[in-house]
Amino acid sequence: MSEEVRDLKRMVEAIRDHARALRIATDEDVTEFVELLASLDEIEAQLAAARLYLVGEARLSGAAKVLDRVRNSTRTTTAQGSASVRFAGELADRFWVVAEALGEGVASVAQAEAIVLGLKKLPVSLSRAQLERCQRELLGFCDRLGPNELRVAATRMWELLDPETAESEEAARLEREARRAQARRFFRLSSDCHGSVRLSGSLPAADAALLEAQLEALIRPASKYREDGEAVPDRDTRRADALVELANLAASTEEVPKQAGDRPHVHITIPWTMLLTGLGRAEVLNLGGEPISAGEARRLACDAEIIPIVLGSKSEPLDVGQTERFVTKPLRAALRIRDQGCAFPNCDTRVAACEAHHIQPWWDGGDTSLDNLVLLCPHHHRMVEPDPQEAPEWQWQVVLDPITGQPWFIPPRQIDITRKPRRHRRFEVDDLLTPEGGVRPEPEKPPEPRPKFQFPEPADDPWHPDYIPPERRPRPEEVP
Repeated sequence: MSEEVRDLKRMVEAIRDHARALRIATDEDVTEFVELLASLDEIEAQLAAARLYLVGEARLSGAAKVLDRVRNSTRTTTAQGSASVRFAGELADRFWVVAEALGEGVASVAQAEAIVLGLKKLPVSLSRAQLERCQRELLGFCDRLGPNELRVAATRMWELLDPETAESEEAARLEREARRAQARRFFRLSSDCHGSVRLSGSLPAADAALLEAQLEALIRPASKYREDGEAVPDRDTRRADALVELANLAASTEEVPKQAGDRPHVHITIPWTMLLTGLGRAEVLNLGGEPISAGEARRLACDAEIIPIVLGSKSEPLDVGQTERFVTKPLRAALRIRDQGCAFPNCDTRVAACEAHHIQPWWDGGDTSLDNLVLLCPHHHRMVEPDPQEAPEWQWQVVLDPITGQPWFIPPRQIDITRKPRRHRRFEVDDLLTPEGGVRPEPEKPPEPRPKFQFPEPADDPWHPDYIPPERRPRPEEVP
């Protein structure tokens, strides 16, 4: 630790002790409180600027280990860490004036983020000088405007730079935002761990207006609650009841497709050479022969029912001898209980959105059993799916604890040179509750993978010249 950091810690401790000793008894005390809070706001912004500078330098230098630490720090969520890396890059690349103001304590992090978010909506033809002018103009309002107001002001800066074309640019911006809103639409359900589920999402304005109109039409009048002997709730509560009513109406119709409880059925062709070497062409026939990458083909081979069209499901050449390839409902239930969601460290994806990943790939001889499966979200499934063309030490690897069955993830060398295994924080609770009260040792690294391909015998391979259809094969009693 450098001497500067030690001095900083000592100063922080002194400020903390001073703050704890303060009490409000007079108007002078109030003034001191206000001044101290203002000073702390300024110092907080300067420290944030220093941190963002370090993150930006690590990004420019390609220091994967540093960025991995930022994204997976226990002090923030993964989403917050990734946003910090992205924001640091934006400050270093385009918004240097905002970065300087943040370092001087002129703007807070929230104000800086709002300015950057608003300026990013201006035309891409903005020159460096124009962008610098916009930043300085907006920073002059930081003592009067909050983040929301600064964001709105930033989006209107083009009116100051070029009043004549501002109207047409505004129309083009709105069109871009409409396309972006369509691309970024989502709806999420998340438990609050207290018997309720939070709903969050984002919809294009027109679609949101349609949903709002449907909900408004279903909102029960206050008199209906009184008739049922209930207290009349507020408007938001009544809107929540309307959403449930809308779902009940949809469920009672025959228009909504029923969910079979199984993974999707995908009609796809995958050459064996593609699974082995990554070369070749896999096609999703459900999408009119849309080609997919070798990595996507391997991921689908884990947990989506692949039915080749040329062959029937009983004699398909993808059957390499395992008793079961698809994850059965009881097996999936066991995975849900064990992994409780995406098992990748720091990922919060819920069980319903996860896929079952074969640790030793199914196409490489791996069994479909609990000791060879782990739940992963689609993003981390793609990240972890092994590539036979890459050395194991340069890829993520998964091992299971021999005692608990909990999955551990071994990072590639470019992330951690020591390849120290890591696991999801949710499993740390189990260690705290063990009778011994100690942390279990990390599992050993997996052995080097060895291919276990079991190609069909010529008589069982419909594509082999010596293939004999089942109906033409002699019965055992007919064999001389």
